[in-house]
Amino acid sequence: MPSPSLKEIRQRVEALEGELSLLRSFSEMLQDPFLILDPQGTFLRTNPRGEALLGYPWEELRQMVFQDVVDLEDLSTVRDQFEAMKASGEVRFKTRVVDQRGERIPAEVTGSFQEGRFLILLKDLRESIQYEMARQKREKELGEKVRERDQYARELQAMRDLYREKLKEIEAMREEAVLLSHIDDLTGLYNHRFLIQQLTLEVDRQKRYAAPLSVLMIDIDHFKHYNDTNGHLAGDQALKATAILIQRAVRQTDIVARYGGEEFAAILINAGKVMAREIGERVRRNVAETRFPNEHLQPSGNLTVSVGAATYSSSISTLTDLLREADNALYRAKRGGRNRLEE
Repeated sequence: MPSPSLKEIRQRVEALEGELSLLRSFSEMLQDPFLILDPQGTFLRTNPRGEALLGYPWEELRQMVFQDVVDLEDLSTVRDQFEAMKASGEVRFKTRVVDQRGERIPAEVTGSFQEGRFLILLKDLRESIQYEMARQKREKELGEKVRERDQYARELQAMRDLYREKLKEIEAMREEAVLLSHIDDLTGLYNHRFLIQQLTLEVDRQKRYAAPLSVLMIDIDHFKHYNDTNGHLAGDQALKATAILIQRAVRQTDIVARYGGEEFAAILINAGKVMAREIGERVRRNVAETRFPNEHLQPSGNLTVSVGAATYSSSISTLTDLLREADNALYRAKRGGRNRLEE
């Protein structure tokens, strides 16, 4: 067989370089860590996501094998899976990789053995695990809220007609509350839609059974300034923290919701003006006395809320009336200097 010409050699080299360039571009476009290993597991290439996950610079990583970044307890499983790749093609399994700082990172591995190389795609499972824990926590909180409602219903046994109607409403609320569509994803509070549904029920109940009912509108002061100064991530954390502080200030039977943006609302059941003022002031004080990151950069030097309160009466007797009066009171608090409650 004649030796290849210089031209043929150049063409082969150019084709190989093109293939490597294409593979490099493909790997860098991937959103998940992507690794290329030789048959012994030595790192041949990784994309930026892979380097970021493992935390090693490429100069150090290229001297290592994949088993060096695997949790010791998983080594046997990983070896078996790599042998399975050689024997039968693509495999998928879960393991824990260990980054340069020693953190164990749960990951899903999808791998195959092609043309003498292992092609490995890693999926970081930390976020999905945290999401599942948060979901379980929300479900538990919803369950606790349902049990509180049951207790409230049992206290009305002496009023048989009212008890029967309340029981039906509680059962309907139980079915609706388990649906995550009623929960604000960021804060874990009820959302605007659920607030309107519940306030509609409470106002309708007022027309038949006289009992105090109040509404609070709560707005974070200068939130846009805080968001612009510290970034959206810090702004989201401030919203979550404020939601927790509001929940701590109200009673267990009250309903707190994210009304929209940086504005919250609370339905205060069996609460007249005095109780509404007390709870609203507790909300304001809870936020004002809590230290938020970089709050000294706020115009007032502190992250605070303004609160508007409205109570059901003969002149404020519809859902629209209650929300409008509470909103007007909120704006009076804003115009009056913020970090205050108005009625």
